[in-house]
Amino acid sequence: MKPYRLITFAAVLAAPLPLFAGSGWKQDRSVDGLSVEWREVQDSPFHEYRITTQSKLPLEKLCHAVWGKDAKVAGDFKKRVVIKETDNERWTYEQVGVPLVKDRDCLMHVTLVKPADTGSCEVKFETTTHPDYPPDPNFVRVPAVRGYWTLNPVREGYVSVTYVVYSEPGGAVPALFARGGQRDAAVGFMKTILARADARSDEASPQRETQ
Repeated sequence: MKPYRLITFAAVLAAPLPLFAGSGWKQDRSVDGLSVEWREVQDSPFHEYRITTQSKLPLEKLCHAVWGKDAKVAGDFKKRVVIKETDNERWTYEQVGVPLVKDRDCLMHVTLVKPADTGSCEVKFETTTHPDYPPDPNFVRVPAVRGYWTLNPVREGYVSVTYVVYSEPGGAVPALFARGGQRDAAVGFMKTILARADARSDEASPQRETQ
C-alpha cells in the first residue's frame, strides 16, 4: 500500500485554488477507463491531478456518492468526526493511517455547490482549521488538500465525471517519492466513488436480476 493515500480526503474550497506554473494538463496514463492527467503548481514540488471518466450510473447516485453524506469510515481512515453539517456544507476532523510513515490528520470543509436537481453536480473541498481540534502530537497535520468534483450529463445515458485534487501530505518524505502515491490515491478514490454510486443503484433496484 502506498504512503500518501491521504489525498482521498474528500472535502471544500473556501480559499482559492493554487496558482499554476502552466495552465495545460499533461497526460499521464489511462487506467481501467480512467484518464489520468497532472500539472505543476506554482511554488510547490507537488502536482495537481485530474481524473476523468464517463459513467452510465444516474447523476443523482453519483452526486450522492461524491457528497458523501452518511458515508462510513473505511479503508485507511481511522476516525472521522462530523463537527458540523448543513444541507450543503460539512466540516469534519479525520485521522488516516499511513504505512511506513507517521499517521496523518486533517480538518476538512466540503461544499455541495450544485446538487443533482440542478441538472449537474459540483462538490468542492479544502482543508481548514477549528479551535476544538489543534494539532495532535501523535499525527502529522496535513497542511493542504483541495480540489473539486464536477458531474455533467454529456450524452444520453452517460455522465462525465471529473475529479481534481491537489495535496501537500506534510512530513519529510520528498515530493519525488510522494507523487506516485498521490496519483494512485486519486485514481483509487475515483474508483471508490464509482463503486459507492453503483452500490446505491443496486439498493434502489431490489428487483434487479442477478446474472
